[in-house]
Amino acid sequence: METRDDIVAFRELHGSPVVDKVNKTVVCPGCEQAIGSRTDSSYMLRRDRVLKRSNKLEIMICSLKSQEIQDLTAFVSEAFPHSNITPRVLQKSELRGFQLSPAARPGPDLVVVVHRSEGRILLTDRNGFYHDVIGSAWQLTRGNVLVVLTRNDPKAETGLYDEKLLLNLSTQGDQPTIGAISALGRVLTWETKPSGPQLAQLKTMSSKAYYKEAPAPAQGIPGTWNVSARASAKAAANPNWCMLL
Repeated sequence: METRDDIVAFRELHGSPVVDKVNKTVVCPGCEQAIGSRTDSSYMLRRDRVLKRSNKLEIMICSLKSQEIQDLTAFVSEAFPHSNITPRVLQKSELRGFQLSPAARPGPDLVVVVHRSEGRILLTDRNGFYHDVIGSAWQLTRGNVLVVLTRNDPKAETGLYDEKLLLNLSTQGDQPTIGAISALGRVLTWETKPSGPQLAQLKTMSSKAYYKEAPAPAQGIPGTWNVSARASAKAAANPNWCMLL
């Protein structure tokens, strides 16, 4: 980032900036206001349209096992140091009809659910342990949810997850929702620690949550998980939800 009088120059912008190809005007995709211009190498934004964000990313890590939370916390902190991490140990008795109620407001920006692969894996849908947990988190964070399976390698060296396992769970294990989540890049599987590509994905998912990027179209995600139109409009009207700055 560079500053020049009343202009701030960025090499890249998170989110989906709209650029008019004729005059190269940069338009905020949320409020549709002109906020600057595009050059061949940078985005030149008006200083009065830029707000420096000092608050940290709020991440909640949930699991049935406290050790899994502790192990994952170190990796998440490495991927996105500018964050506060809140652990949440789940009890099986509370999983059905679970509603995530953060102790502090506005609550987590990103929710990570971590599960140790032991025997039959039940994650989502009718018999899944975490279906209501993930659904509640999906609503609260507008889809900024990540599922991590440990004790399970991705098989492919550069893979994010075990594709055969996720395919079997979604097509033969009566858990189509976990297949939809993995298609969004929001499922990671590893044995004891993440690979380089998986750490990069952790950073990407954290960045998306921090900059509140608009959620990608999600085929196969339960309709009840999606926020209402009223909530979306309220979020869009709030300047803190701007997807660029």
